[in-house]
Amino acid sequence: MKVKIASIVENSLVDVIGEPSFVIWFSGCNFKCPWCFALPLIKGEGELVEIEKIVEKIKKNSFAIEFVQATGGEPTLQIDGLEELFLNVKKIGLKCSLDTNSSNPEAVRRLVSKRLIDHYATDIKTRLKDEDYWNLIGVRIEGITERIRKSLEIARDINFIEIRTTFVPSLLKVEDVEEAWKDAKEIVEDAVFVLQQFYPSNDLVDKKFLKDEIVDHKDLVMIARKIKGRIKLKNVYVRSKSGIEKI
Repeated sequence: MKVKIASIVENSLVDVIGEPSFVIWFSGCNFKCPWCFALPLIKGEGELVEIEKIVEKIKKNSFAIEFVQATGGEPTLQIDGLEELFLNVKKIGLKCSLDTNSSNPEAVRRLVSKRLIDHYATDIKTRLKDEDYWNLIGVRIEGITERIRKSLEIARDINFIEIRTTFVPSLLKVEDVEEAWKDAKEIVEDAVFVLQQFYPSNDLVDKKFLKDEIVDHKDLVMIARKIKGRIKLKNVYVRSKSGIEKI
């Protein structure tokens, strides 16, 4: 079986908090977030690779990693290949991480039912209301936030859940992040919440976001600390070009 991927990072210290991981970037996405830095992935660029070859690379790096993460793009769009990959990862004795936009609850259910997810990371773009979400994801998908809620409900028994929100200054206010985290907390109270830095790149979907300011790490820390106190969160981090910091 083959999956379409864009790239592989054989050892990452930033994709699963506190754990070294092998990261596979799946190609293709059902969102078209205008501020996304991965235009080639949205276009579906990449190459078809035999899962067996990916597994061989994982085995060679298994001494130095704890997790194998599928990210993208949106990996659940290739659910058959994703499941096959994770089954092989489990056979090696490693843990599986899924980084998803949570738009495909049935794919999440399929993987969870087979105990194939040890770390569930999802980007909650803004408050969970369809009209607010459409502006952030660049496409109108009816019922999208209900799908996301359902995915979180299915995933909530996973021990390590990471809720990520990227702070895009021209699209989000601090209150939007706070409402997004409130919505997620209602479903997965013990999740880790991560405020991420928006960092413009030349592969942006919409080049106008190149003009967005880069919010400094210390300012993100202040925002995260404020939200943490207001809605009484246990575990909050900031992820930026400067690294990952627990608040």
